Amino acid sequence: MQPKTYRYQLHSKAGKINCPDCGERHKRTLSRYIDTQTGEALPEWFGRCDRLDNCGYSLSPYDKGPSGMSYADEVREQDRQEWKSRQPIRPTLRSPKASAAPNPPKVAASAKPAQPICSFPDEVYRQTLTAYHRNNFARLLWQQFGIGAGNELLERFRVGTLSRWPYTGEAGGTIFWIVDEQGKARGGELKLFGPDGHTLDKSWVHTALTQKYKKNRQPVPDWLTDYSNNAPKCPFPFGLHQLATEPTDKPVAIVEACKTAVLCSGYFPAFIWMATVGLSYLKEERLQPLKSRSIVLYPDASTTGNAYQTWSRKAEELRAVGYKISVSDYLEKRATPEEKAAGYDLADYLLKRGRGYPPEWDNLPDQQPTHRLIISPRLRELAPALAEWLGIDIDEVKLWGFAPIL
Repeated sequence: MQPKTYRYQLHSKAGKINCPDCGERHKRTLSRYIDTQTGEALPEWFGRCDRLDNCGYSLSPYDKGPSGMSYADEVREQDRQEWKSRQPIRPTLRSPKASAAPNPPKVAASAKPAQPICSFPDEVYRQTLTAYHRNNFARLLWQQFGIGAGNELLERFRVGTLSRWPYTGEAGGTIFWIVDEQGKARGGELKLFGPDGHTLDKSWVHTALTQKYKKNRQPVPDWLTDYSNNAPKCPFPFGLHQLATEPTDKPVAIVEACKTAVLCSGYFPAFIWMATVGLSYLKEERLQPLKSRSIVLYPDASTTGNAYQTWSRKAEELRAVGYKISVSDYLEKRATPEEKAAGYDLADYLLKRGRGYPPEWDNLPDQQPTHRLIISPRLRELAPALAEWLGIDIDEVKLWGFAPIL
């Protein structure tokens, strides 16, 4: 079957303009959509900001508005009715700069088929779920939780491995696949971690794959071109696929970074842990599958309090439309000035104070054990603060340590 060709495509050479969210602070960061039939750029509010992690603005002509129609639907309806005078259509989906524009022309509603969902082919996605010996994040999980529990977290969150970092040639890379409830990989964040677990570089899987094909002078597959031009890279939180197997009354905890969600799931399994993959990605359209659940947000600490304030404002908006959502301020209040300056999140806090997992736990059955498992006296002091921080009972915090067998 021939791949679907979209009339409106994102075009990095269509003449970048200022992003509606970034404004004058960062000039010409918005890549625009073009109409492939006319060669003309769409109205300036359609596009994607290059500053994906810091801004995240993205408005596609295929995004549905409250009326159930997209820009593409409305143009198609106009064509069907043979309108001779065609003015740029203001999208019914509100964008940050849309309120001052004239109202779009009214069109008759008609039933339209849903737009096709772009995803990675299963063979591309699943072949990365291996080679964890090259993956520094997998090693970090093994150090913290042991090989068995670490592998369970890797499987639970569909963490993949990139054999070689495409930009520097370094060995190993971690893929945090953004998988929907049907098991389709709808996006993938790519991270390069150092041996200590700190982030050295980041990208997106589709960007790295495209560069790999071009570097090897190979044609870019049609599915990859289609995905790069039209698919939202993070249409919902990382970890959403867990809903398919978790109880309907189990609460959700949301952090910003994928790494943090995975680590916290190992320490605090009373929650379904997810990540927005960016501060500005906490949006109602991405959280709709979670509307029936209780949600707690854990923003990063900062000197200015920007993350906490941003998510607090967003939580108010979400509560106004029916979400059961709250924001934890524990880290914002308790983090030291140095931790705030470093932008600490839950993972940094736990890794700094945690003991890690000793290799002795992996003794073979016929070997004499050298350590025994105990409640850690040092970490027991931390348990009340962590329970208060997460808003759970202290009995749900399991902090174990190891003592030598003398």
